[in-house]
Amino acid sequence: MCLFEEGQGERNRNLRERTPGRQFMRPKNCVVPSGANKVQTVKRQNVNLSSCLTCDKNIAFFTVSPTESKSTSKETSLLRDPRESGFGMRKGTISRQSSCPNSPPIWLVETRITTRCISPPQRLYVACAQRSGDLYRTRCTDGTTTKCRAHDRGVTYLLFSIVLSTLILSGTAFCSAQFDEARVHADHGLQLAQSGDLQGAENELRQAIKLEPRNPEFLSTLGTLLAMDKKLDESSTLFRKALQLAPQDATSRRYLAANLWQLHRYPEAKQELQTLLRQHSNDAAARLLLGMVSENSGDYSTAAKMLSSVPDEVSKQPESLAALARSYYQLHERERARTTLSVLSEQAAGQGVLLGAQIADQAEDFETAQKLLESVSSSDTDFAIVQYRLALVEYHAKRFPESQSRLQRLIDSGHESSQAYNLLGWSYQQQANLKAAAESFERAIALAPADESNYLDLGRILLAHGSLRIALDVAKRAAIQFPNSVPVFDFKGRTESRMSQFTDAIRSYKRATQLDPSNADGTLGLARAQASAGLNADAASTLDTALNRFPKDARFQVEYALMLIKQAETGDAVARTRAEKMLRSALAIAPTNQQALYELGNLELNDGRVTEASRHLEQVVKLAPLSSQAHFALARAYRRLKRVEDAQKEMDLYNRSKEADSRDGGAASHNDEAKN
Repeated sequence: MCLFEEGQGERNRNLRERTPGRQFMRPKNCVVPSGANKVQTVKRQNVNLSSCLTCDKNIAFFTVSPTESKSTSKETSLLRDPRESGFGMRKGTISRQSSCPNSPPIWLVETRITTRCISPPQRLYVACAQRSGDLYRTRCTDGTTTKCRAHDRGVTYLLFSIVLSTLILSGTAFCSAQFDEARVHADHGLQLAQSGDLQGAENELRQAIKLEPRNPEFLSTLGTLLAMDKKLDESSTLFRKALQLAPQDATSRRYLAANLWQLHRYPEAKQELQTLLRQHSNDAAARLLLGMVSENSGDYSTAAKMLSSVPDEVSKQPESLAALARSYYQLHERERARTTLSVLSEQAAGQGVLLGAQIADQAEDFETAQKLLESVSSSDTDFAIVQYRLALVEYHAKRFPESQSRLQRLIDSGHESSQAYNLLGWSYQQQANLKAAAESFERAIALAPADESNYLDLGRILLAHGSLRIALDVAKRAAIQFPNSVPVFDFKGRTESRMSQFTDAIRSYKRATQLDPSNADGTLGLARAQASAGLNADAASTLDTALNRFPKDARFQVEYALMLIKQAETGDAVARTRAEKMLRSALAIAPTNQQALYELGNLELNDGRVTEASRHLEQVVKLAPLSSQAHFALARAYRRLKRVEDAQKEMDLYNRSKEADSRDGGAASHNDEAKN
């Protein structure tokens, strides 16, 4: 790319002003603008020799800052013919000129002198200072030729000698012209980023990296820009490359860890931060971030240790205080958690109180949650929010009548909302008032018809109470309103299966899995519906696919085993063997899977392997003490083992748990599904 393009003088000037002391090249075929006819003084005081070595085989560059020229004044002019494009002085007034026949054109300014790399050099040119604008080629005006006399060569050789000596003495190589071009792109990219043009900045940095692919500064800078633009994966790749070249770069490593944290790649983020802290143990930002990562990944001990070690940093961010409080609650350090929530409430005012109350509520510290909420001034703006949150705390504390009463007062005061009616519906549900619950959910639907959760909550309650027809009606309404909702079609398929409408259920589950092929619940429901409809080949095909897609989900092995057990009842010994193998595979994945333990125990009991059966069935009753099926099967096993008293005990438990076990249990499972 030509750095000094026609019409780009201001851009070039801005770039150079951002990078004093750096050299700029003009590559081949660069079009030099015309229109200037003077040279401007740029005052400098001391001689400062530096150099950029050859950018290619044709051109070499040198810089010299002379304090004085002893030559006599003689006018020069600027060539403006693009065919003679080269380098020259900036527009303005000449400070001190030298006579071309007697000495090279050296100026009382900071200049760059360039020479063609023809051996011996034939011509000297004067280039602009670092703060110059448009560049032009110069020549002497005291003759018809642009070639300087033999005396010019001596100055050039002198400059070569000075440059070589400087290289030897400094022990460092001078930058290449290619690096200068990369630097210009990088600096311009930063300038664009500061102005808010992230795309333009990204393009400039990519050009810089194309020229200098192993420059860690450029890689890190582009990584930062991409992170700002939410391109976290590519940003992380660039930070890793930068760290391979500069492993001690703490900033790049910290930014990489922040990317990984946002990508929920917590183990990788933790590893980077631990590496950084080994290098810089007191890095407060790294300690803060490690605390946040640890809290997100469930390592509450490390989270509390890291976050509490940088209180000044933590106090600046409500999210950090919240993470510290959650960690203390998880470590059962309730008083420290309460102290942290107090700081959060003071630092973040109203929002901090609401966040703190939510954290305490989730930790089942209902007393603290209620105190925090009651401390909020009862302005009209906050009234509805605070009262709803208080009702939610009361609901979670299983104080259902109080929650219902508070919500009703809130609604009666003119603060109707879908959210309030939804929670009111759950409060009525917990008090076994199905009619009032359904009415509340219907009102929530009317106020917020675009919120699918109200349909689903109403449907689940109806399904739990056995109101299948009404539940199906709700599911159909939801399917019309939300034709692309996976949860809605999952629920519709489940309701249709409960009503033995397996053909419809298959259609619903297929729609759910089409919308989201990674939906394990929908795939499992589809297989069950196919098997229940007698479509064993289709069910087997669905399960075979699921075993490959969800290898760690034991439910598919169990479901496959149930289908095979049914086939084994017709005398298919191969199916029975495969069923047991499937159950053992399920237990290898999930050793506490109750259904797998129960079905395997039953198979063993029917085969006469009573001891093994009793062992598996004993595990089931420990995991599900209210399972009437498990108690009955274990009683059978004990009788065959001649353990009469144990068998009778299990029969008594069977009779007591039968009623509870016969209930669907769905409503109880949704106690915590009220919206937070």
